[in-house]
Amino acid sequence: MPFDGAWWHHPRVHRLFAIFNRLAPRRGSASATRPHSIALGGGLLILVLGLAGWVVFGGPESVQEMLVVVDLTVGGTILATGSLVGRARAAESRREAQIGVLQHTARRMSASLTREGVGRAVVEETRRVIDYHNARVYVVDPPDDLTVIAFEGRVGAYESVDLDILGAKVGEGLTGWVARHLTPLRIDDVLSDPRGATIPGTESVDESMLVVPMQHDEELIGVITLSKLGLRQFDDDDLRLLTIIADQAATAFAEADLMAETTRLAAELRQLLDMSSALSRYLDPRAVANLMADHLARAVGADQAHVSDWDRPNDRLRTLGSYPASTRGEADAYYPLAGYPASRRVLEGRSIEVVDADNPEADQAEVALLRADGMHGLVMLPLVVNDRAIGLVELVSSDRPTSDAGRITLARTMAHEGAMALENARLYETARDLADRDPLTGFFNHRYLQERLTEEVVRAIRMQRPVSVVMLDLDDFKLVNDSFGHQYGDGVLVHVAARTRSVVRASDVAARYGGDEFALILPETGREDAIRVTERLLAAFRDSPFTSEGRQPFPIGASIGVATHPDDGRTATELIAAADHRLYAAKNAGGNRVGPLDPVSGRPLAGGPRALGVRHREPVLTARLAAQEARASSPVGSSEA
Repeated sequence: MPFDGAWWHHPRVHRLFAIFNRLAPRRGSASATRPHSIALGGGLLILVLGLAGWVVFGGPESVQEMLVVVDLTVGGTILATGSLVGRARAAESRREAQIGVLQHTARRMSASLTREGVGRAVVEETRRVIDYHNARVYVVDPPDDLTVIAFEGRVGAYESVDLDILGAKVGEGLTGWVARHLTPLRIDDVLSDPRGATIPGTESVDESMLVVPMQHDEELIGVITLSKLGLRQFDDDDLRLLTIIADQAATAFAEADLMAETTRLAAELRQLLDMSSALSRYLDPRAVANLMADHLARAVGADQAHVSDWDRPNDRLRTLGSYPASTRGEADAYYPLAGYPASRRVLEGRSIEVVDADNPEADQAEVALLRADGMHGLVMLPLVVNDRAIGLVELVSSDRPTSDAGRITLARTMAHEGAMALENARLYETARDLADRDPLTGFFNHRYLQERLTEEVVRAIRMQRPVSVVMLDLDDFKLVNDSFGHQYGDGVLVHVAARTRSVVRASDVAARYGGDEFALILPETGREDAIRVTERLLAAFRDSPFTSEGRQPFPIGASIGVATHPDDGRTATELIAAADHRLYAAKNAGGNRVGPLDPVSGRPLAGGPRALGVRHREPVLTARLAAQEARASSPVGSSEA
């Protein structure tokens, strides 16, 4: 049979074309427009024509037909082989491009220092290798919440979605299923998958999804979810690429968490160092407590903070410092510990107590205090030194008490550091009291009086305000010692000190000048007000005689002198001398009074020693002052004659 067009209609040729149709790219497919796909189709067509000449008709019958068949066969083979090589090279190029994108994605995610930054890198870089309409990155919030930290929508309703409705839980929906089973999913038809769940407020549409878990050291970090409208929109290559990205993202999230933890620890260390540096500048317990309250409140975000020390023998607390300053009450205010079991547990058990005003099981005594101040939450931490509680810290908030373990740990660390500073300040105060105070009466001693009066005179000059000095000497005290003994006399001195405390202000300075003599510094007090203070003192002594077992009440009288800056003197020495002159004028007038008095008005006279007409006592005064200075250089313990 001649080699002409009739062979096209032979049945064997039709079968060869059917084979060609299966091998050649389908029309409308993604690869049909590519050059190597066209070449493959043309090569297969030419090869079929060449083979048809051999298979169908048993070979060419002439040299010319042989050349045509050979050309068709060889040309088709070469063209088909070239197209296959081209496809392989194109696939290799795509893989190289994908690897490049993955490398860039890894670098970008590693450079992100926050979870949000890593999430944005995932949704933006994934788009370069996988075509999607919607991308969501979830992270796990214990115990079982999945929170969206990055979202990207590109088509229609996907472009604006309320992130609040995208949240999920482990085990719920396709995202939750992957989070629980840690298995990647490719879903060609979301609506037909029984594991799926419709997001509230959205419509059910034909949709394909990729859902891949993010794991780091076998721990679930989160889930990446991609969606695309239509069925079978993703393939296994897409799933493989997203799995690689998820592995990279998990590592980046772990690094971001580590960076956040490092930053947090560095900030806490700075806060701790700042507080330690500030505390090292003070040795006054109240100043230390106020600084502690300030730093602790700011560190944990509390609205108020209070620092108290524990008076164990008397079972009470003393508030030493508070934040803010407007909450600082009276200095050295004591509060009984009885009736506050939560506070007692903190002190005795050295535990941390959290009080929520809405919790019916909370300490109702503490709840009542919170509600009275308009507060809602309280965290109490012990102040521990050498495994022994010395006080507690109260962190008060208007909202519910913090449950952040990191904040509570920071507060506990700062409280321990502050406890050491507070204990050192208390020890210093105790040592200073031993040096500055009379051990019998608890009043300041002669040395401290001289120093403090000098400071108050300087302050009075600077502020242009008065300051007064009161000198007090007990009448007939030598008779007390001679008749009843020094122990009885010591009791009288302690009683006088207690009566004096009941009269003076907290800002006044009371001192035992020596023996049975006492002195008062009254800041910002003029002559008339100082005289009223002395009158109250004499009334307190008169109304409260000293009593001792087995003895009759002993009436107490005192001779008192008053001097005021600047009328009676401009230095501490001049003021003490003027007050001492008036004291002996009162004693010469019979005692138990303030002297000397104006014969007309009955009020103490103003002016210095010469104006008072007591020049004849100056040698005696000089001798007394010298004797008092000598006594002040030695410890003053018991009473003197």
